[in-house]
This record gives sequence, structure tokens and C-alpha cells, in this order.
Amino acid sequence: MFNFSKLLALGAAMLLGAPLGAQAASYDLEWELVNPAGVIKLAQIEPAARISSLDGKTVALRWNGKNNGNVVLDHLADLLVKKYPTVKIVKTYEDLSLNTISGTGQNSQRIAKAVAAVKPDLVIASQAD
Repeated sequence: MFNFSKLLALGAAMLLGAPLGAQAASYDLEWELVNPAGVIKLAQIEPAARISSLDGKTVALRWNGKNNGNVVLDHLADLLVKKYPTVKIVKTYEDLSLNTISGTGQNSQRIAKAVAAVKPDLVIASQAD
């Protein structure tokens, strides 16, 4: 009569590489311990110079597509134009391909290049939610 439990044990032994009826050979192994953390190189970056006034400047508004971020930026644009009548507002989020969380380095570079292409003096981003 066929015994299912013996077949299951045989299959498990074969999958796990257990020797059947023979002694396992012993091998001398040499291990090298490494630290995967790596070395961190700290770099100091000088911040951009502060803008003393927004008069005559170009301000790019960036939105990542999260709920209501565009509402915040639209309101901010209205306030800026009232306070600085000569400011130029560029709503980069009107280009729907830019309304996304970057997600990858490649997409982040694409978005950064598109925003930089409008030659802004200042970029204001809104994440919202």
C-alpha cells in the first residue's frame, strides 16, 4: 500500500539536499566578515543667496499632485501678485506631466529640468493633503 507521508518526507529530503543513506561530506569554510554600512562622506553645501525682494522676479510654483496643493498655490499666487505687482508667477503644475511625486531619480531630474527651464529666481513647492 502507498504511504503518502513517506513520499512527502522523501520529497522534502530531496528539496533540502539531505543525503539519502550517506554521510554528508564536511568542508572547511572560510568566512570574511564585512560591514555593509559603508563610509559616509559629508559634504557641505552653501545655500543660495537670499532674494531681498520679489519685485521683477520670476517665481515658479511646483505641485506634486497631492490633494489641494494646487489650491494652496493658486491662493499664494494671488497674494504674491497683490503684494508684488511686478512679480512673474509661473504655475508649472499647469503642465499635467509635472504633477507627480517624482518616485525615481530619473523622474525627479525630468521634473527639476522642466521647472528650471522657466528660469525662476525662486521655486515654491506645495505637497498638501
